[in-house]
Amino acid sequence: MVMNLVRALVGLLAAIICCAHAGARDEEVIPAPGQYNLKVVPFGELSERHVSRRGDAALGIEAVKWEHSESDHFIFHTETGFLVTQLVSAAEWSYAGIKKDLGITQDSFERKCHLYVFLNEQAWREFVGTGKMDAWTGGWCTGRELFFWSRPHFKFQGQTLPHELTHLVLHRFVGGDIPVWLNEGLAEFEGIHIYRAYLKMRHYGLTNIRDHLSRDQYIPLKDLTSAVDYPKSKDEVVAFYTESQRLVSFLYYQHGGMSPLLRLIKLQSEGSRFDSAWREVYSSKYSDHQAFEDKFIAYLTKEKD
Repeated sequence: MVMNLVRALVGLLAAIICCAHAGARDEEVIPAPGQYNLKVVPFGELSERHVSRRGDAALGIEAVKWEHSESDHFIFHTETGFLVTQLVSAAEWSYAGIKKDLGITQDSFERKCHLYVFLNEQAWREFVGTGKMDAWTGGWCTGRELFFWSRPHFKFQGQTLPHELTHLVLHRFVGGDIPVWLNEGLAEFEGIHIYRAYLKMRHYGLTNIRDHLSRDQYIPLKDLTSAVDYPKSKDEVVAFYTESQRLVSFLYYQHGGMSPLLRLIKLQSEGSRFDSAWREVYSSKYSDHQAFEDKFIAYLTKEKD
């Protein structure tokens, strides 16, 4: 996704801070909720070998030597040299946490998600270019496939993995036509929430999260919520992702938590515009839509009411 450079820099700083405190405990991995299974097998022995054209293109890159494995919900294609045991723990733990947050209690999906992890940066850049993604993209989700670039032995700390897995969960269990702001805003929100939970278990806090914009960066809600594509400039991208995440956060923390937010997501996925979905779910708290937007602007810019 186009925000991955920003998230990668923040995640890297958080990982550096975390590692500075962790010291000798660096070998720890994310504990999975319950038991999961991991088996490393040749490609021909995977339970599911059908991939997209993009996945097939990745696996066909001659400069990359792939290893294959699978867990309860994922099939991993990792470049030789990558430590897959930590990734499976992070993926299964995050996937379970996101489903719990979104109230998903039944998971009957038999088709597993495919994760591809590159170590060869040059091969990754060329692959990203053929997919017409931004040159600095560090990962993205398309359907039930996730693609990442990493470094050898680098743990999947930070927000990128749960962010992309949130897209997967929305694709699987909500579907429909979820607006860009809501898809990315919820993915950013869950990425922060899941990674904060991971750090909390280790008695660390999550810092360096961008949680406000200046007033001149503000995107009017009618423009933010009607966008059908991403902004072009880096500054506009940062503002778009930050405001989208903060709008989800505003609705969650100050307007009743997840239950009404899920109603909004459902209405929007079924084709409702934001203003009509908002009226059905949240309008009883405000005299009009402008009063809501004014309150949100104060929340986003940290201005006093």
